[in-house]
Amino acid sequence: MFSKSSIWGLTLVLLAYGCSKPTETGTTQATPAAAASNPTSTAHDNPSQTAKVVVTSFLEAIRKGDNDAATKLLTKVARQKAEETGRCVAPAANDSAKIEAQEPVYPTAEHDIAHVPTKWVDLDETGKPRTDKATWVCRLEPEGWRVAGFAAYVFEGEDPLLLSFEDPDDMLKKQNWLKEEITRRAKQETTPPADKENSFQAEKKPQDAFRR
Repeated sequence: MFSKSSIWGLTLVLLAYGCSKPTETGTTQATPAAAASNPTSTAHDNPSQTAKVVVTSFLEAIRKGDNDAATKLLTKVARQKAEETGRCVAPAANDSAKIEAQEPVYPTAEHDIAHVPTKWVDLDETGKPRTDKATWVCRLEPEGWRVAGFAAYVFEGEDPLLLSFEDPDDMLKKQNWLKEEITRRAKQETTPPADKENSFQAEKKPQDAFRR
């Protein structure tokens, strides 16, 4: 059975992406991404650690609502798309969330893509701990590892939803689908729709979706 409390932390991030950028106030927020702000010297020497650090720093920036810090850790194409569309990456700050990042795996022979599994631990609407899982996809660029997108496990037991910061139009379509699907399931509390209706879920393998 589906319930509203079965989706929480990262799903809210999914739905929040694309909001208008906040008005500049002239103040500068502390950047939680300092440890990964200049990984060029270590990206090739120790890529496993660096990919994990970049994702951790990226999620910390999202957790603290630091859009500038989060945007700096996106791939070059994703940063350009964010600037062109005027979309922000980080939603409002969420101090209650905790982040756990695991060691990356490399799905390609070239080791130019890293998958970093994470857990986003937060409280649900009843005040109980809730853990959301996602796999973040990083690409090795000249400046180091950068975040291209992620695969989010929104509905338990189903294929993940693959979202790319490099394709905001596709992400918007999936956001709209997700909002409608959440509403549909909350109202009907029925079994998931047939596979053909879940066309947005796992239509590509992450290593293929983020290859360039």
